[in-house]
Order: sequence, then structure tokens, then C-alpha cells
Amino acid sequence: MCDTFVIQGRLMESGHTTLAKNSDREPNEAQYLTKVEAADHRPGSKLRCTYIEIPQAAHTYAVLGSRPWWMWGFEHGVNECGLAIGNEAVWSKLPGSTQPGLLGMDLLRLTLERAATADEGLAVLTELLERHGQSGRTSVSRDTTYHNSFILADADGGWNLQTAGRHWVAKKLEGWAAISNVYSIGSDYDRISEGAIDFAIRSGWFDPAAGAPFDFAAAYADTDVPFLPGCAARLDFSQRQLEALERKGRKIVLEDVFAVLRGHGSEAAEAGWRPGADGESLVCMHASSAEGSETAASVVAELPGDGGASLFWASLASPCLSSFVPIWPDAGSPEGWSQPRAGNSDAWWDMESTQRLIERDYGRLSAPPRAILAELEAETLAAVRGLPGNASRTARFALTSRAVQQQAAACRLIADMTQACRDEVIEPRDADPRGRYLQDVEAARVPTFQDGASSRAQARRPAIAGHASR
Repeated sequence: MCDTFVIQGRLMESGHTTLAKNSDREPNEAQYLTKVEAADHRPGSKLRCTYIEIPQAAHTYAVLGSRPWWMWGFEHGVNECGLAIGNEAVWSKLPGSTQPGLLGMDLLRLTLERAATADEGLAVLTELLERHGQSGRTSVSRDTTYHNSFILADADGGWNLQTAGRHWVAKKLEGWAAISNVYSIGSDYDRISEGAIDFAIRSGWFDPAAGAPFDFAAAYADTDVPFLPGCAARLDFSQRQLEALERKGRKIVLEDVFAVLRGHGSEAAEAGWRPGADGESLVCMHASSAEGSETAASVVAELPGDGGASLFWASLASPCLSSFVPIWPDAGSPEGWSQPRAGNSDAWWDMESTQRLIERDYGRLSAPPRAILAELEAETLAAVRGLPGNASRTARFALTSRAVQQQAAACRLIADMTQACRDEVIEPRDADPRGRYLQDVEAARVPTFQDGASSRAQARRPAIAGHASR
């Protein structure tokens, strides 16, 4: 479960094409920033992805991405050339496979490492897809599989790419575009894989004699997936928000983009909202059960082009209870946001644990933390906007480090304040609509630090149980 959208630079006040994503994963699946430097590779060398090895490219670009702790691939990321990609799970009539192969997240990272532009990225990703396919367990603890859709964007444009097995369809971006966990490209595509239409005809999913144009979504989508209505609701929300922003008569600013990612529904619904049964139909996703999904990490990537440095605004856990921190990939990645060794600082778990304290009584406990984080974020935005265009890497990294330190301090303050309010000031009022969700998810918490064992070996186990120690 995820939601991704892109807004082209002509609509943004900054003039920068902007890609945004909420990465929704199972509770307890920590997600960490991973920086990979550019490199040249020997002819014939191999690359180990999450489950399989494939031939390595001669040269790979520097990339910064957000990675579930046990996985090689990225949920979203940007490379040194200014290419950004986010992906989504989609469910096709073609059955998914748990056989070891390339995950959609592997395809995303491989494309960032091997392509300089969105056009190149489309060619690289679809070639990898047609050659290797997509398969493998997409969860560390569940036997889940899915196919993938992607948004690939650079300063000049991009693509909406949707796949089913080795088949794919692509639509060029115009203005803005949003995707979620449903197929949305019908007959309005710009490119389609060879054989996709013939395969649909042979499978009985498309009848050319009917006279209608080929519709990829109608042919390939599995419409019997029970949670599709919630996925469609999230896509509809993103599209309506972006349409409204375009109609406002002014350029879109980063605060608008952050607000879409934090959306819990209409303004009226937001006022009294708390996590419940509707949580997984919202763009800012909160799991409704321990078997559900929630937002684990968010990104807003600004892609200026013309040799300018891309800016990666990152948020940990749910964006409604976090703040976005600016990271320039060419200037360095902050300490504490990468996957730690046992006992070291872990910014993701600090933020997630604080979120769980607040969710015990979200309606009454969330307002003060959100106000603190909003003020912190506003100060950071002002500092970034005040940087000169030729600011050095050192100056930019200093701003990142300060923002990270301030967020960590705010997280500690909020945790202490929330615990004290809950235990000593505010009497319990309403039961959590999710019942024992918080107790169940905490009981299933797993270690996600680097402990010397292979994460990929852990990922192949049927399940992982136990309580995390940090």
C-alpha cells in the first residue's frame, strides 16, 4: 500500500518538478535511508538484490533511497542526475509468485542506479522487467506478492508506468499525476509492451471484435481484491487535492504537498479524526489491525534540473506526527537515519514509538505534538529558502544536521510530555476503535538493526517473532 504523485515544475512556486510519496508497509517494518556512492564495475560482475543475483552494470550512479530494513531495494529514491522514482503495489489477474526474483523495490533501485533521466529510466526498468520478471515475497513476515506501478520523474517530465507480470503500459506525465494501489491507465497510454494486447486476447480479457480500444486496466486488473475500494478512495483523494491546488490561482508550494501526504480526509473529517477502521483508506495511513499497513516513511523530492542539487525532504513513520527534514543527496545523509547497529541511535523507532504513545488517545494527545512539529518544520523551510543558490555542500549538510537534531529533541520532548499527560493528567475516555491493535503490534515488534546476520536470510524465514531490543 502506498500513494505517489508528481507535480511538474511549471505548477510549483519553486519551478522544480516535485515527486511525493507515502510508503505504506506493515507495522514494525522499520525503514531506513541508504546512500550508495557512484561506482564502476568489472565486466562480468554480479549484483545481489533482495533474493537473486543479476549482471551488474558497468557504471552505477550515486543514489539516496528509503529501504525497508530487510530488503535490498528502495520504496522511493533519487539519484545524482535528478531522477526520482516511487512505486506502488497493484494486483493483476496474473498470479503473483513467491519464487525468488526481483521485487518492484529492486527494480526501482536498479533503475536509479542505471538511468540518468526519466526516459532512460523507463527503458531500463522495462528491459529489466521483460528480462527478469517480478516475483518474490514482498513482506518479511507474510506470504504476500504483488505487481508494481511506478512514477519516474526528472526536471523535464516523466512517466506513469504500470505493470502486470512482464507486461507493461506507460503514460507520459502532463502537469500532475497520482497513482495508488489500483491500475489507472486504460486506453490513454503512450507506450505498451510488445505482446500485452495479444496476451490479453488469448486470456479472454479483451475482445477486439467489440470495437472498443484496448484498455490495460480493464484487461489486467484483478477487481476481486477485497481492499481495492480503500485503494481507490486514496487515489481519488490525491487527485481531488491536486485538482484543487491547480485551481487555486497560485503556484503550489511545499506546504501544500506536505498537507496532501498528511491527509486524513476532508477538513471536517480531520477535525475529529483518530485512527480507526478507515485508516487504510487514507493517504496518511494508520493500520486498523496488526495485519494491516501504515505509513512508514514519506518523501518529497524537488528536482531542479540545470545542474542544480536535488533536495530530498524525508519524514519518518506517519507524516501527520512527524516533520519533514531536508537532505541534499550530494551533501551527505544524516546519522541515525540509516540502519543502525544494535544499541545505536535509531531515529525511525524513536519516531514510531512516540507515535504509538500519541495513538493511545489520538484525539486529545495529538494537537500539541503536531503544533510543535509544525513550528519546527516552518523554521526549517524558512532556513532552506534563505540559503543562497550557490550554498556549499558543507552549509547544506549543516542545515540538515541541525534539522535532524532539532527533530530528535522534539521527539524526546513529545514522548515525555505525552506519557506524562496520559498517565498523570488526562483520564482515559474513549477506547481505541482498533481494540487491542497497539498491544498486538507491540508484541509482534521485531529487531531491525544490523546484527551481523544477513537481512536477506531473515527475510526468507516463514516468520519472525520476538520483541525488539535496542
